Amino acid sequence: MFHLRALLRVLRVRNSFDGIQLRPAELLKITHAVSEFESCNMLVFGLGYDSPFWSRVNGRGRTVFLEDSEPWYERICSIHPELEAHKVTYPGNITQWEDLLDKPERLAMDLPEEVSGTDWDVILVDGPQGNTISPEIPGRMSSIYEASRLIGKNGWVFVHDAERVVETSYSRHYLGSENFVERVRGRALLLIYRF
Repeated sequence: MFHLRALLRVLRVRNSFDGIQLRPAELLKITHAVSEFESCNMLVFGLGYDSPFWSRVNGRGRTVFLEDSEPWYERICSIHPELEAHKVTYPGNITQWEDLLDKPERLAMDLPEEVSGTDWDVILVDGPQGNTISPEIPGRMSSIYEASRLIGKNGWVFVHDAERVVETSYSRHYLGSENFVERVRGRALLLIYRF
């Protein structure tokens, strides 16, 4: 019964926003994790049409978004100036993913103090772009690495689009099989870790 009520609540909130690509099964797992914390610190790698949804779901907590694309950052922030979002730069690019796997010093990001100085309860890795092996694409190597460093005790990490080799390899390497909880198939594959 709880599962059905939670699903209906997620669908109601989801339907009040346009452009959310994650499916109900994915959203339900993440919103359940957020609800475990009285005042959740949620960090999202990626800024998009779903960002206001995450802020609303985490209404009692703090939700911060990190985005690397300047035009996309400007567009979403102009539509939703209430969001706490930071423009970031990712080191390297997706063509280097194999070479960087065992080089955390080259994966570390220059994050704002209000991000790096926080223990995050829930981290969603849904950015940056990683759908093409091209020097113009950053890939999610640093996002996954930073998630492993920034997650707090008893925190949750969700990695979206994990059917791709980069997401799978970096999740296994930096988030660890000992922390793996489950995989959920939605629009894409979502990997779930608990620390």
